[in-house]
This record gives sequence, C-alpha cells and structure tokens, in this order.
Amino acid sequence: MKIAFDTQLMKPGCVLIQAVLGGSPGILRGFPAECWLAAATPGMALYEVTAEQLAILVNKTRSEVTP
Repeated sequence: MKIAFDTQLMKPGCVLIQAVLGGSPGILRGFPAECWLAAATPGMALYEVTAEQLAILVNKTRSEVTP
C-alpha cells in the first residue's frame, strides 16, 4: 500500500492528493477527515506501508486530533 503523508505534521494528504501522488485507493479509511491536508506540503512524500504501519499512522494521527 502507498500513502502520501507528511511525517512532520503527522497528517495524510486528502483523497485528491492521494490520487495525484499515487496513494492506494481507500488508504484514508480510518483517518479523521478533518486531518486530511488539502494541499501538498514540503514534508509530504509517498510512502510504501504495511497494514501494521498504516494502523500505527492512523492511531498517531487520531491521537493528535482527539485529546
């Protein structure tokens, strides 16, 4: 699986960014929509991740949003 993700902000690119940069379809399931970045950022890159790594990213992103 591939995801466009900013590791500095700990947020994924939105659906459109995923499509343009080559993110896997459905990769954003589990990420809160309010965390999606609507524009590419200097820290954003396309990463190949396993299902386990994706789950870690989702959890880290969720913990940043919800206290």
